[in-house]
Amino acid sequence: MGSDQKIGILITCLEIGGAQKMALQVFDMLDKMGRPVFLITTDQTLGMPLHPDKIRAGQLEKKLIQLSRIDINQPTYHKILAAPYQYLKLIAYIRKNGLDTLLSFEDRANIFNMLSVYTKKRIISIRHPMRSVLVVKDPLKRILIRLFFLIFCKRVSKANFNSRESMDEFKTLFSLPDQRLSVIYNFCDHGILNSKKDHLPPGKDINDVMNGEFIVACGRFKPVKGFINLVRVFKRVSRKRPGVKLVLLGDGPLRSSLETMIRHFGLQGSVVLPGFQENTAPWIARAAIFVLTSQSEGFPNVLLESMALKTAVVSVDCVSGPREILSPGSDYQCKTKTIDFAANGVLTPPLKTVDPSLDAPLDFPETCMAEAILVLLQDPELRVHYERAGYKRSLDFSTPGQQKKWVDLIRPDAEMGGR
Repeated sequence: MGSDQKIGILITCLEIGGAQKMALQVFDMLDKMGRPVFLITTDQTLGMPLHPDKIRAGQLEKKLIQLSRIDINQPTYHKILAAPYQYLKLIAYIRKNGLDTLLSFEDRANIFNMLSVYTKKRIISIRHPMRSVLVVKDPLKRILIRLFFLIFCKRVSKANFNSRESMDEFKTLFSLPDQRLSVIYNFCDHGILNSKKDHLPPGKDINDVMNGEFIVACGRFKPVKGFINLVRVFKRVSRKRPGVKLVLLGDGPLRSSLETMIRHFGLQGSVVLPGFQENTAPWIARAAIFVLTSQSEGFPNVLLESMALKTAVVSVDCVSGPREILSPGSDYQCKTKTIDFAANGVLTPPLKTVDPSLDAPLDFPETCMAEAILVLLQDPELRVHYERAGYKRSLDFSTPGQQKKWVDLIRPDAEMGGR
């Protein structure tokens, strides 16, 4: 990569999420390499720190540019009305600072990148399967995103994905030659995770939970994460395994619904909601099992981090990522119809619904999830096997290898698209 190459990393905002985490990791990596790199957000929402270390975060903040004061939670029409202003501000910044390359994350940022002029190289990063993303958007947003991608995606130099399944799905929706497509899996810093796992949060109640047997899951409390299903599943698990607890790390719009559900099932002492935790490592490292119940993912960082922390994992075989992580070499387009004791973790069938009624019987995917959890809880040797196998697999996603791929992707002489 040319040392004088000026790079902009564009993302919609810095709310808590996997795309934001990867954008910040790439930003930090390039800055440490001494590259002229700047982080640009279209909106002002700032939900996560620029770096876990406060001193380093302060250094990076000097290279943060916010294009507007729009909040990510404002209505769609506000964002549409603000888009021309944000785009013009972006173009003005590109021209003023002579940016050569623009790397973008998330839909609106990717659209701005596809439309951008004056940059020699435009790289869009798709962090979730497009079909899954479009389904949950409101109709107007869904139409606009699809339209812009159909018309302008041929202008990109590279479209980057964090799973092969996501890339293959994109190819069925939009026409882009294979030489402009690439996959870089999320990377996992084992050293940082190990250093964070012993930083226990304060509180006797929390220590009591950590000293007992518990299952952990984490993420935003929104329908796509499947936490409603997980509480239903845990009701059966707790009946057969008295004393085990379920810890849900996170917060979000479904919190009150989850609290109502927990009370309805009489699980107040068994399901723990500690809220958002900036450091999830102590919880995951001490859990008996990490569980993923998402309806869809891009490439679940937290699943990979759990394996790196030597915690056995049970995951739904959703689109996309879990099968590529837990069962490498298998056909990621063929989802399991039963419990799959895969090479590096346990896969269960994709969930059918993310909003089941409270007292409806468990459906088949939920039943499989409950049984898979119980098998691991009741078989310590199998659990240890998956702790070791998962950790070994996590080493395939270690930081140096994946960082080199980002450097190769961004370097000036890499494959370029049309202007």
